[in-house]
Amino acid sequence: MNTEEYILEILNCNAVKRLESVQTLWSGYGEIVRYSLEGKHCPESIIVKSVSPPTESAHPRGWDTQHSRTRKLFSYRVEANWYRDWAYQCSAPSFVPECFGILEENCSPPIKAETKSVPLYEKCLILLSDLDEYGFMVRKQSLTTEQSKVCITWLAHFHASFLQDSPDDNWPSGLWPIGTYWHLDTRADEYEAMPDSPLKRAAKEIDQQLNHCRFKTLVHGDAKVANFCFSQNCDRVAAVDFQYVGGGCGMKDLIYFIGSCLTEKQCNQEYEKLIEHYFSQLSVALRLNQSSINFDLVEREWRPLFFVAWADFQRFILGWSPGHYKNNAFSQKMTNMALESLQCTTTTSGL
Repeated sequence: MNTEEYILEILNCNAVKRLESVQTLWSGYGEIVRYSLEGKHCPESIIVKSVSPPTESAHPRGWDTQHSRTRKLFSYRVEANWYRDWAYQCSAPSFVPECFGILEENCSPPIKAETKSVPLYEKCLILLSDLDEYGFMVRKQSLTTEQSKVCITWLAHFHASFLQDSPDDNWPSGLWPIGTYWHLDTRADEYEAMPDSPLKRAAKEIDQQLNHCRFKTLVHGDAKVANFCFSQNCDRVAAVDFQYVGGGCGMKDLIYFIGSCLTEKQCNQEYEKLIEHYFSQLSVALRLNQSSINFDLVEREWRPLFFVAWADFQRFILGWSPGHYKNNAFSQKMTNMALESLQCTTTTSGL
C-alpha cells in the first residue's frame, strides 16, 4: 500500500496531494512530508513521517557502525509505540501532534529491550496532525531566556504527567528503558573514542546515578530547540520527534534543552534561574495532576543531578565530536562540578 492509499483509507478523505518535503530524516532514513487533503471530515493537511531505511546509511560524522544502525532502527519503533500507546496522555501546556494512524510493514512484534535485534522496515508511516494548522507555525534556532521558559514549562508538565516513584523494570513498556540518544549503553563506540580523562573514568558512575534515581519520568530524549514548534507570539509550544523517549531523570531533558538554545554566555548568566523555573513549574504541574508523589522529595533528588546530567552529555560530546561548539567552558564547568560532587560522595561514603 502506498502513502496516498493509506491516507485515503485512514482519514476517509476524497483526495490527497503531496505538498512538500519538510525535511529528510537523519542519515537518509526517510523524510517528513506535508500532504493536503480534501473532504468534509478530514483536516486540510497532515504530516507524514515516512521511514524507509537505506541499504547503506551515510552518517554526516562517520558513525556508521552496526551499533548505530540498530539504535536508529529501534528509535523509529519506539516513536511508533509512543504515538500509539502513550501520547494521548499529554495535555496542555505539553502539546504534541495527534496521531491518525501507523502503518508498519515487514517488522516484528514490539521490542521491549534495546539489546534485541531490530529488523529492517520495508516501510513505516506515521500520520500526524499538522501543527501549523493548530497555530504552532514558528520554528526557532535560538531563544531568549523568556522564550526558553515556555519550553521549560512544557518539559516540567510533560515530566509531571509521567512521573513515577520507583517504577518496575518493565516500565515504560514499548519505549526506551533509558531515554535520550546519548546514554552510555548505546554509545559504546563514542565512549571508546574518548581520550583518557577523569570524566571518562567517572562515566559509569555518572550513568548509574542518573539511571538508579528513585523518581523517574518519561524524558523526551531529544529536547532541542529544533524539536519545538512555537505559536506566533511564542507563548505556547508543541514538541515533535519522539524517537528517543523513555525512562529517566527529568534533568536530562533540561540540560539538553538549555544547551541547545542558549549561548554560552546566556547559560552562564541564566542557568540557575532556569532551574528554579523548571522546579516551580513541576510543583504546579504535580498539583494540577493531583499526583500523590511528594514534590519536595523529587526536587531534593533531582536538583544535584542537573550537573551530573550535564557531565553525562559532555561525555557523549567528547567522544562523538570533541570540536563541537557545545564543548565549551560552561559545559566543562558543569562537568567539573559534577565530578567534584562525585568525589565528595565517594570520600564521605568511605569514612
